[in-house]
Amino acid sequence: MNRKTLFFGAIVVALVSLILAIYYAMPGVYHVLTGGSHPPKDPQPTHIVLFVFLTVLCILVALVNRPKASRNS
Repeated sequence: MNRKTLFFGAIVVALVSLILAIYYAMPGVYHVLTGGSHPPKDPQPTHIVLFVFLTVLCILVALVNRPKASRNS
């Protein structure tokens, strides 16, 4: 896989994960894909932690695979 593709893909996944973490942190909004002890309209702490972790992981992947600056001399 190309480093540039991996870089931009990681940025896109990080942004989507951050949006989902904010969505699952909002109280009073019906959250899909919930289960367990928390009602669907309460913030979902496990989902928040999962998506924040995925956001940080994708940011690290993007930083490691950022494209090199081209030198035009």
